[in-house]
Amino acid sequence: MSNPTKVGLAKTGRRRSNVYQSLDNIREDITPKVQEKVLLKPNFLSNTNQLASSHVDAIRGTLDFLLSTPNPPKEAIIAEGANESFSGEAFQVFGYEALQAEYDIPIKLIDLHTETEWEETKVFLAGRSEETVRMPKTVLDCPCTISVAIAKTHDAGVVTLAMKNMIMGTIHKDDRIKMHGYLTHADRELPREAQTLNINLLRLSRYLKPDIAVVDGTLGLQGNGPGGSDSVQLGIAVSSGDVFAADAVTSKAMGFEPLEIGLFNYANELGYGTADLKDIDILGTDVNSIAIPFKPHETTELQFKWQDYDSEEYLTLD
Repeated sequence: MSNPTKVGLAKTGRRRSNVYQSLDNIREDITPKVQEKVLLKPNFLSNTNQLASSHVDAIRGTLDFLLSTPNPPKEAIIAEGANESFSGEAFQVFGYEALQAEYDIPIKLIDLHTETEWEETKVFLAGRSEETVRMPKTVLDCPCTISVAIAKTHDAGVVTLAMKNMIMGTIHKDDRIKMHGYLTHADRELPREAQTLNINLLRLSRYLKPDIAVVDGTLGLQGNGPGGSDSVQLGIAVSSGDVFAADAVTSKAMGFEPLEIGLFNYANELGYGTADLKDIDILGTDVNSIAIPFKPHETTELQFKWQDYDSEEYLTLD
């Protein structure tokens, strides 16, 4: 490959500087993507469990970098469709409200559950019947979107990183279960769920692929993720202008082979992004020197059976 995809990898010892340094390592790649208006998408899987939810210092590291660029943003939106008991609870609990007084640009905290304008797209259930899911205009219309994710294992996709974070936390809450191929959580069944989720995530990545990906692996989550309390002190942050490359490098740091994961394999094969490590130039810390194998989810063996002989038809069908 003539121009390898660049990924920044940093291990500084602190979350905020980790994120800043990972972006700074690929500054030339990232700077042209920064626009006057940026949207940062954290992951609030929980309204109480910090380990499973994006730490505010990862957001600070991202904002620090954005404001160090030659044409910094004039406005930042932090938007998430959180799992919470009242609107804005996760912003409050995890200390995001403090950001508004810390920075010289306006910072809006947006609960995507309050979105009023949605665009529909097609997904497939386990039996391959069609369903529609709704994507928020707030995210679709923003000229620069940034996924600020966490390094976590998952119960259907092996890992959940920057691409999945951008999709699953922004689409309409009532539609999220459809991404798994079912209409209720009780009906979920592996490996069909894994086959379906990977196809649907790839389909939605056409619209919701972030311009910049940041994965905070300072403290990762292993075992039966994406929730829980089984932490790994991985100590890194990973950034890229190619979300699939960032996710691939992070999954390698977690002890997984990226192309063995359905979403990344599909993206690499179809040219949506680069997930083959031989085509990725990692700037900063060497991934093999910092890798710590995460304990996989107990169902991971079934999750790895994501291959679907009809996948091409459903991946490319409009």
